[in-house]
Amino acid sequence: MRSYSFVFSATTLMSLATILPAQSQQTTYIEPPMVSIPKGTFMMGSTVGREDELPIRKVTVPAFQMGKYEVTVAEYRKFIEATGYESTKGCVHRIGPQWFGSGERDGTWNDNIYVLSEFHPVVCVSRTDAINYAKWLSKVSGDQYRLPTEAEWEYAVRAGTKSKYFFGDEIRAADACRYANIADIHAYSLSGKLYDAPYAQDAINTCNDNEVMISTVGLYKPNGFGLHDMEGNVVERLADCYQDSYVGAPVDGSAVTKKDCEIFVARGGSWHWPAFGSSRRMRMSEDFFAALEGFRLVKDTNGKALGAAKGTPWFVKQLTIAQTNARTKHKKENPHYPKQLNDVKLSRLSKDKVKIAWQAQQKSGVTGYEVFRQDPLTNQTVTLVKLSHKQTSFIDDAALSHNGRYSVVALNGSAKSLPSPVFDSYSKQPHIIPSRIEGEAFNFAPGVTVVNSSFEPEGDKIIGSIGTDKASYILEAQIAGDYLVTIRLFHSGPTQNYTLMLNGQPITTSELSGERGWRTIKDIKVKFEQGRHTLTIQGETSIFAVNWFDIAMR
Repeated sequence: MRSYSFVFSATTLMSLATILPAQSQQTTYIEPPMVSIPKGTFMMGSTVGREDELPIRKVTVPAFQMGKYEVTVAEYRKFIEATGYESTKGCVHRIGPQWFGSGERDGTWNDNIYVLSEFHPVVCVSRTDAINYAKWLSKVSGDQYRLPTEAEWEYAVRAGTKSKYFFGDEIRAADACRYANIADIHAYSLSGKLYDAPYAQDAINTCNDNEVMISTVGLYKPNGFGLHDMEGNVVERLADCYQDSYVGAPVDGSAVTKKDCEIFVARGGSWHWPAFGSSRRMRMSEDFFAALEGFRLVKDTNGKALGAAKGTPWFVKQLTIAQTNARTKHKKENPHYPKQLNDVKLSRLSKDKVKIAWQAQQKSGVTGYEVFRQDPLTNQTVTLVKLSHKQTSFIDDAALSHNGRYSVVALNGSAKSLPSPVFDSYSKQPHIIPSRIEGEAFNFAPGVTVVNSSFEPEGDKIIGSIGTDKASYILEAQIAGDYLVTIRLFHSGPTQNYTLMLNGQPITTSELSGERGWRTIKDIKVKFEQGRHTLTIQGETSIFAVNWFDIAMR
């Protein structure tokens, strides 16, 4: 195996050198532990998800068996050793500042940065590889293994539940990390240090699953049917050809098939994303080949309700040891993260003084606090002060003349909580018009984030990511008259409206449609009286942003 310039954390990742026992050489294949899934009827899809989860329909699924875990490196290795099969090469697996796709596409099933043990899910396997593995296992075992259908998978993950997730309805609930290896506070804390690819705060679950990336299978609690890692860890490839709705889809649990299909369904999310809902779908091209994807198998029982299959004994025993070792490392080496502060208060004392105050966290192991200030105009964040746990306020006596954004982090030694919600200093300094106003130069915008856009030119990358929140700009018209407003907006793709308001009254509510990307909306007519005004903009979906306004006299 190549040596990768990649730093692994001893607190989160198992050793690469997992040694299989001598018994492993006495078996030519590994029988996977299987869970018996009873026959049943359920409502497939969701009215509160994405458009491709509709229409909801009643589906009846015959009894079958499903892999208790995702297929592991050890299981796939048996296939390669027994057959000499040439598994697909050229996997996208390296991580860099832009996350995936950095460097060469040089990964293989046994030579990529995620081969952390024999008991991690096998990745860098193509759809064809997964199907050929299932065919081989069927031949040598005498049973009929295959990829799950989409209906089987959703029926199995729900396990009789009707909530958004099989563990409940709240995406940020602590339960998510009890059941799944997902993007969480532990990954948020370490990903930037390990591979210079930090998570955005709003792109994680606010709980701790104790892993930064891919994990040993079965570390977390199973769902109601006894299946592990149906949420998170690796994306699971399914049998179905993808179509953008369920219109005409089978209702008997079988797969959607299409001659010469090029796009297939995948489910379950991965360690890299927040929890996916039980109905959430992914589309994946036939030739897509990367390292977030693995698979699990089902076993046909011809609709018969058979008892669960325990799996090859030595494999189950060694997997149990690996799981125990990983959990022990979690408890022994991983830090305790303080709770996020949600009761921060900010007040402007004078033009150049801002006070930030918060409630102390009692009996929570907090050793101190850090106060941060972001300058939206430069998108730079600085640490203003580090305080002891006894200090619960701070005065910034060199506040920015324009709007500054403040947040507070609780400390437990080197472990940090998530930053508190961001608070604006609510600058009253107006923008003189006519002029160009940058989207990030708002006077107040609770909930809005300031980020860099990778799609805009150098020197103009800082934007206000507004979503469904509001960004407000105080303007001062020195001359009364008719003006034209031009706006540079980011549109998510699906049709949405945005609203532009002046002094609380809508100027225009316009529709955005067409391809996802930046667009310039020209010649919005606005009449300004001389004096101060408040211009406010709001989107309709979570992906809506403003780069700039250009306000000119007609």
